[in-house]
Amino acid sequence: MKFKYIKLLLLIVVVGMLQCRKADIKLGIYNVALNDCSGHLAEPYICFDSLVTDSRCPKGVNCVWQGTAQIKVNFHEGGNSHRFDMSLQNFPSLGITSDTIINGYRIRFEDLLPYPDFDTNPSTKKVAVISVTQ
Repeated sequence: MKFKYIKLLLLIVVVGMLQCRKADIKLGIYNVALNDCSGHLAEPYICFDSLVTDSRCPKGVNCVWQGTAQIKVNFHEGGNSHRFDMSLQNFPSLGITSDTIINGYRIRFEDLLPYPDFDTNPSTKKVAVISVTQ
């Protein structure tokens, strides 16, 4: 009988500990146009300030290197603004990565649309796909 109470107590403790784990909550995947923000109604929100470079290999072209895209973003949370660069490829030695963590928010540069095409007009509006989780 005493053994049943110990097992029950142990089960309650384990379930309680699992409930305390920080969950990876998807706050959103944002499609943010160049010179625009994901929204200002509620924080957190993110702005796509500028396109530094887009050296990705266009569709229909053979390239030696796949290339990358680098952008400047501004993340707003808790009344604070955090400006930084992100790249689709990680360049940690240059201080530029595809993701970062700010005050518990994980921000990841997922994609840049549209993907370059040999026949695409270069003035087409760019859209950064950015995920924010906590």
